[in-house]
Amino acid sequence: MFLFYVDESGTPEIPGVSGHFVLAAIGIPVDKWTRCDKQINQLKTSYSLSDAEIHVGWMVRHYKEQEDIENFEKMTPAERREAVTTMREKIIQKRKSEGKDCKQYKKNYAQTKDYVHLTHYERMRFLQELSCLVGTWEFARIFAEVIDKEEYYPPKPALDPEIQSFEQIVIRIEKYLEVISNRKGRGKRRGLIIHDNNPSVAQQHTKKMNSYHKKGTFLTGVHHIIETPLFVDSTLTGMVQIADLCAYALKRYAENNEDALLRPLLPRIDRIGSELAGVRHYTSRKYCKCFFCHPNSLPKQIFRNKRKRQ
Repeated sequence: MFLFYVDESGTPEIPGVSGHFVLAAIGIPVDKWTRCDKQINQLKTSYSLSDAEIHVGWMVRHYKEQEDIENFEKMTPAERREAVTTMREKIIQKRKSEGKDCKQYKKNYAQTKDYVHLTHYERMRFLQELSCLVGTWEFARIFAEVIDKEEYYPPKPALDPEIQSFEQIVIRIEKYLEVISNRKGRGKRRGLIIHDNNPSVAQQHTKKMNSYHKKGTFLTGVHHIIETPLFVDSTLTGMVQIADLCAYALKRYAENNEDALLRPLLPRIDRIGSELAGVRHYTSRKYCKCFFCHPNSLPKQIFRNKRKRQ
């Protein structure tokens, strides 16, 4: 039995506020869950993040309040948190006294309050260590659909990036489970999809999964994935936070060619020979030079111990 945790990065709306939309899944055997969860919690605890949700998009930002506090790096974590909280409260009060809107400020502060005891360098170091940790999980597999929205011209215009991505994820997971089930001496492998609880997509994905069970996808039937997706609170589920890390790393690479977080994850992407079959970059391959459009550009070390299918 495999558990496949799913999360997204970017917005599916076209044009929206992001150039790419990414839906990513990371799958682990159910008997490895305890080990993975323990390792995630140990790393989070070492950075005083044990009760925090790891939301990569908010962690990588620069917090101006930290930069404005003198000798911030020399403070203890408790002193840093108190200093940032005090400064943020003053900023809100000042904006209120000037009759300015505070809504966006309050939202930003709420999203980042769990990380203010860490400098930007420390937050980036934590994320790098987390990515490297996931990279050591030889039993894990990553799947994703990376859509360049400027190049998105689906055969069915009504097929938005959200649904297109979900179907592609289902196909890749189904094919992977089929392949490993057919290996000699192994029984049929089953998979369960566990999704971050996004109310705007929960109903859509549930209906689609019911349809795939009855009619199949456009490419394959669904015989190894059971049930409809389970939707969970990402603040309480460490593995969904890892899916967020995977989606963010893929999006930053596709949009900005930033690969610091992605490179440790490359060995975990499902592959056939030298092809990273687990991820598709939906874009114009004529111009794109990324790992997924041009596998020859991949770092050679990820092909050590290469098998027919990883």
